[in-house]
Amino acid sequence: MIHFSNPKLSKEAQARSQVMLTALRRAHLRLTPQRIAICNFLAETRSHPTINEIFEAILVQHPTISRATVYNTMTTLKELGEIIELPSAAGASVRYETDLRPHVNLTCTQCGNIYDVPVDDLQALMQKINNSTDFLVQSVAVSGTGLCARCQQKAG
Repeated sequence: MIHFSNPKLSKEAQARSQVMLTALRRAHLRLTPQRIAICNFLAETRSHPTINEIFEAILVQHPTISRATVYNTMTTLKELGEIIELPSAAGASVRYETDLRPHVNLTCTQCGNIYDVPVDDLQALMQKINNSTDFLVQSVAVSGTGLCARCQQKAG
């Protein structure tokens, strides 16, 4: 196993980063400092970042990083099944899901923020589908839209 994680990350984030880095390595990509930083950021964040947000976060430590590097790394991680591209509203930037555990994403239609809600029943749903069909469900994406508490308060 390749060990390039940041000791400042939680153990869970270190493990998640290692999984992404191993996937990149298996895809025959060099593990550059920029790609390692991207994987560490993704493993650590609980936001649903855009390419630009990832770029801005990595730029602080790696001033030579390009948006193309971030975009290409995200595209590869998506193709490898390590992240999920979330549907976006017209004109909104694409956001990425980094937490592959079953949960519900709630998107505020006013501010665009996305909130994760863990739901134990999704794991049971996946198992039920796997047991009753010839299909192997690897993940389930459930989302809802509405107004977050802050936007509700603003609206009165």
